Amino acid sequence: MTLRIALTSTPDRARALEPLVREGGLQPVPLPCIEVILAPESVLQSTREAAASCDLLVVTSARVVEALWPAGDMPAMNVVAVGAVTAAAARDAGGSVTFVGSGGGADLVAELGDSVRDRDVLLPHAAGADPATIETLRNSGARVSAQPIYETRPVAPDLDDVDAVVFGSPTAVEGWHLSRTLDDLVVGAIGHTTAEALGHWGAAPHVVPETPSFHRLVELVAGELADRSRV
Repeated sequence: MTLRIALTSTPDRARALEPLVREGGLQPVPLPCIEVILAPESVLQSTREAAASCDLLVVTSARVVEALWPAGDMPAMNVVAVGAVTAAAARDAGGSVTFVGSGGGADLVAELGDSVRDRDVLLPHAAGADPATIETLRNSGARVSAQPIYETRPVAPDLDDVDAVVFGSPTAVEGWHLSRTLDDLVVGAIGHTTAEALGHWGAAPHVVPETPSFHRLVELVAGELADRSRV
């Protein structure tokens, strides 16, 4: 019997992950736990215009790129990305990525250090994002313009039977708990922030990749499930 893994992101993200899950010998089960609400088009357009004139664009999620340049017409500019997946999204949209971080947003700005001093930095982000990232950039001497361009809201998933679940954000964790528990499931978290969100619900993930990567997360979950089946 093929083991089933719940994918808790939006339907489009789940579809993108399905081949990866099948390659790992698992059956993907899309169970969206979040919805994404974009800012008004006037806000998105003003952010695009600001991006065209800034010294540095800091991108902390692929969703930022998708929201601002869905047609792949990102202008030429210096882009720093939070990780490999976000960097790939920026390059696919036509951006020039000059630096790729190794962890979350806080790690990224720490790695940039004084390189942002006296530079105009634009940081489009999700509503409710950690303000420490913005503050660290300012403390490093950057002139920061931070603009929320979307928000994520938790939604309750369906009740399909699954053997494991992977979470890519704290919002997805919150959405899952609107209708379900994690009892008897193998649980994976994309990174430490999401792992901490699970802790708020009294749970701890069984697997967390060394660096945020859905490919590695699925590998780790498949390994955990295989280990359990041999017990």
